[in-house]
Amino acid sequence: MEDKLLNKLREDAVSLFYVGIKAASPYNLIPNNMLLEENILTISDINGTSKLFDLNNYNKIKVIGAGKASTSMAYEVEKILDDKIDDGLVVTKHNFRSELKRIQVLEASHPLPDKNGIEASKKIVEICKNAKENDLIINLISGGASSLLPFPADNITLEDKIKTTKILLRAGAAIQELNTVRKHISAIKGGQLAKNVYPATIINLIISDVICDQLDVIGSGLTVPDPTTFEDSWNVVIKYKLENNIPYSVNTYLGDGIEGKAPETPKPGNPIFKYVYNLIIGNNESALSAIKIAAEDKGYNSKIISSKLEGEAIDAGKFIAQVAKEYSFSEAKPVCLIFGGETTVTVRGNGKGGRNQELCLSTAIEIDGIKNITFLSGGTDGNDGQTDAAGAICSGRTIERAKELGLDAVKFLNNNDSYNFFNELEDLIITGSTNTNVMDIQILLLR
Repeated sequence: MEDKLLNKLREDAVSLFYVGIKAASPYNLIPNNMLLEENILTISDINGTSKLFDLNNYNKIKVIGAGKASTSMAYEVEKILDDKIDDGLVVTKHNFRSELKRIQVLEASHPLPDKNGIEASKKIVEICKNAKENDLIINLISGGASSLLPFPADNITLEDKIKTTKILLRAGAAIQELNTVRKHISAIKGGQLAKNVYPATIINLIISDVICDQLDVIGSGLTVPDPTTFEDSWNVVIKYKLENNIPYSVNTYLGDGIEGKAPETPKPGNPIFKYVYNLIIGNNESALSAIKIAAEDKGYNSKIISSKLEGEAIDAGKFIAQVAKEYSFSEAKPVCLIFGGETTVTVRGNGKGGRNQELCLSTAIEIDGIKNITFLSGGTDGNDGQTDAAGAICSGRTIERAKELGLDAVKFLNNNDSYNFFNELEDLIITGSTNTNVMDIQILLLR
C-alpha cells in the first residue's frame, strides 16, 4: 500500500513539474503577451503592463536573440509578424534549435562559451550597428544568453574567458556574481549592446532566469544600464580568493578598469537607452503559480513557499527537509509545497551531477524514514549541470532503497556524484531540451 501511494506521489510530482515547464514555454508566453492588430504591435509583461508600437513608424524590422529559448521565441514571433520581418539572427544552445523561415539560427556552447558564440556575437553586433534610426529591432533574451554571446573585451581571449567562467563556477559563485564579472570582461554585455543599436529602437522580450528578475543580471544585461563596476567585479574575485587563479589578461583588464584605463559599462541616465524597452514576459513565479493551480486541481493543499531559493544546494536540501518535517505533522494533508530559484554547488569531489540532483540527494538523506513523502527538484531547461538529466526525485524510502543496492548516499554526496546515485535508483528526471529556462523548480508532496 505504501509503495502504491509513493508511486502516485511520484506520478503527481513529475506531472506537476511538466506543468511548470509548459507555463514557461515560449510557445505559450509569446502568443499570450504579443498581439498584432492593424499594424499596431502590443506587448504585455508579467505585470500586465502593455506597450504599443505602431509598425508604420519603422522602415525595417530585425529580430535578434540569445538563450535556450531564443529559437522557440523566434518561431512564435515569426508566426505573428511573418513577412514584416526583414532579417535576423538568434543563437541558442546545441540541441535547442527550432527551424525558422526568416531568422537565421546559430548554435553555440553553454555554460562554457565557444567560437560559435563569438561568431554569433559579431553577427548580432553587425545587425545592430547597421540598424538605422527608423528601424526596429526585436531582441529575444532567455537563460543562457551570457554564455552564448561571448565577445571578450580588449586582449582577453576566449580561452581566458572560459577559464575565468570555469573557475567562478567551481568556486560556487552565484549567477549575479558571475555576471558582474562577465559584464566587465565583455565588449557587449552590461548595456554595451545598446551602444551599437542607438538611435534605432529595440524591444527586448525577456524570459527571466534569475532570482528577483533583475534586468541587469538576465543575460548579463545586454541592453540594460549596469549598476555594477570594475571594482565590484574585482570584489567577486577577492571573495572567492581567486586573485592568483584567474588568467593574467582578465586580472590586468579588471585592474585597468578600476584605474580608469578601460571604459566602464554604461550607467543609468545614459542617452543610449532612450529607445530601449525591456519587457519580462515569463519568470519562475509564473511557472510556480501554474503548478499551484494544477496541484489544487489534483486535490492538494498547495502553497508556494519561495521563488527565491538560493545558496548551497546541500543547505537548501536541509532547509526543504526541515519544512517537510514541519508539514508532516499537519492535519491539512495532502500537501503540495512549491519552491523555485537557483542554488549553487561548490565542487569538492570528482563525481557527476548538478545542483538539482545534489539538492535532491541532500533532501533524501534528511527525510529518510518519513512515510508518504516525495520530493522533486529539476531545472526547467532540462539540463542540470553537465548531465542529460533535468534533476532527480526522491522519497522517504530512497536511502533505504539505496542501502539495499549497497549505495552510501553520504559518500556520493561528498563526491558531488548525485547523478550516478540517482541513476542507479532509476530516479533521474530526464526531459530532453525544453526550449525554455526559468531557473529551477522543487515540488514536495505529502500525504
